[in-house]
Amino acid sequence: MYQILFRIPLPGFENGMAVNGFGLMLLCAFLAGNWLIVRLARREGVDSGMLQDLALWTFLGGIAGGRALYMWENTAEWKDFFGKFLLLNQGGLILYGGYAGGIVGMLLGWWVRHRDKPFNPLRVLDVYAAPAALGVAFGRVGCLMNGCCYGQVVPEDAPTLPMHYPLPAAARFDLTGKGMQTAAGFALDPSRYPQAVVLATEPGAGADALRKGDLIAKAQGRDIPTVGELSGLLLGDWGTDPFRGVARLDLIVMRDGVETPVSIRPVTPGLHPAQLYEVVSMVLLCLAMIAYLPVRSRMGQAAALFFLLYGCHRFLNELLRNDPRPIGLENNVSVFLVLGGALVWGACALIGQRVRAHGDMPGTDPVAVG
Repeated sequence: MYQILFRIPLPGFENGMAVNGFGLMLLCAFLAGNWLIVRLARREGVDSGMLQDLALWTFLGGIAGGRALYMWENTAEWKDFFGKFLLLNQGGLILYGGYAGGIVGMLLGWWVRHRDKPFNPLRVLDVYAAPAALGVAFGRVGCLMNGCCYGQVVPEDAPTLPMHYPLPAAARFDLTGKGMQTAAGFALDPSRYPQAVVLATEPGAGADALRKGDLIAKAQGRDIPTVGELSGLLLGDWGTDPFRGVARLDLIVMRDGVETPVSIRPVTPGLHPAQLYEVVSMVLLCLAMIAYLPVRSRMGQAAALFFLLYGCHRFLNELLRNDPRPIGLENNVSVFLVLGGALVWGACALIGQRVRAHGDMPGTDPVAVG
């Protein structure tokens, strides 16, 4: 997990401006998708320059839509909705909101800049299907680097490679809140409260350097007179910006009457790598859309098939995810995508505009669309 790749020292930023792994992957998604759009547009005989411009509008609309849906689900008051809307460095995008916002952004961009040109929205959506899948693949790599969109605990006999997330990950906070793991790989002796004395370490949680009876005197350079200070550090402060990307917990413990430095790297239990499942699925979907685009018979069928197949994937992948989010909303939207994609594909097959043969494509006309 790489929440913070590096920090740029700039005035006004106490800890420097953070360059996030998730943000870098969003940039890669845009660049890779744009590269693929140009090649598919040329093959389809569509104005690649216009689609490149619309790709930026689509990308920005997708960010706005994904953020709007997240804020709508996670804020109780309108002042928080607008006051924190632009704080993207704190995370919070929902892909389905991104799809809706992206389509709105594309149409808005066409109206503002290209409405004097011929425009077949179904054909444009067909061209965008494969790049959209490629963009989601990069985005899920970003989710893995950020530690969000994680899966459920992996059973011991499951044939998969489990992911163990460190202290700053959302999974650690969520599992601790549910009582499924300790806050940092060790439990405290309740008979010694309010002092923070180690009772036991959690097997496989990365805290084996601690011993039973260790009295925690300092953590990350802070004095720990009571359990309250340690809890505030692990469950409160560790969720703030200065601790993003900090996976190691440095302690000073009293062991046999001697101050002893101990450094541990606590991790969660093994979780399903739901993000990687989606990366693989989206790469395959991207290749399928590239192969299907030239053989479809009607406009809009590639886009419809994309939503149908993505809905099927997302419904199944949701069964393995465990992060807090609008689960009911996302599962319901997945079902609607499958049904809607199937219906639209069938409608296009019956009454849609026929795709012209490759030789008849308006490839020599740089502004022809449809």
